[in-house]
Amino acid sequence: MFSSGLLWKKAFVLSLAVLLADFTESGAFAGLSDCKSATIDDVKETLEKYSKCLPEMIAEGEKASINSLVWTLQETLDLLRPVQEQFCKQPPLCPRPVAPRNGGLVCVTIDSAQYCKPMCNQGYDFQFLRSSRLYEMCGNVTGFSWTTQFVGGKELAICNPSKMAISGAKSAYFPSNSTCVHTLAFPEAQTEQLNIFLKELAQQGIDGSSRDAGADCIVCGY
Repeated sequence: MFSSGLLWKKAFVLSLAVLLADFTESGAFAGLSDCKSATIDDVKETLEKYSKCLPEMIAEGEKASINSLVWTLQETLDLLRPVQEQFCKQPPLCPRPVAPRNGGLVCVTIDSAQYCKPMCNQGYDFQFLRSSRLYEMCGNVTGFSWTTQFVGGKELAICNPSKMAISGAKSAYFPSNSTCVHTLAFPEAQTEQLNIFLKELAQQGIDGSSRDAGADCIVCGY
């Protein structure tokens, strides 16, 4: 059974194959000067354009080309993912938490303390029972270390393959039609998850009136 994340990855790989072919034919790789007028939005629009041709590209795809492209794409993702993390404003004394693979973290900062809610994608569940442990925290009251169940201090949760999601709270799983990466791609989906978490914190008596909205963040694990 393919997850939405896996289907998205396949679409991205095959779409980028056509994109790179176009660039090669047009001489776009001739020199750095050709890149100066290009933007990330240009790449995104081209990928969206060719994603409509996926069935045909899948049927005509060649093994060697796909294997080569996967390597190129992995190199590209290795450059993009650290940049994504830097979009998250981190309190100066708290170590940057590690998001669980096959899931992510929804984080907010209130009164200089960071609260992060681990979440798993559909088809995965937490390694340890945490239905009553909605979030982990780092701040002055914790000595600027994370309240985690794991040794090392930065890993807050692990999401393992599972047919049932029973170890976490009901809201600790991304919707069935989405993933953490998908949520990051749509501002409305990000806002929805952040608002759910803020409401849950308020229900536990944590006043969000002094929240640093600029530090609101969702980070995905890879």
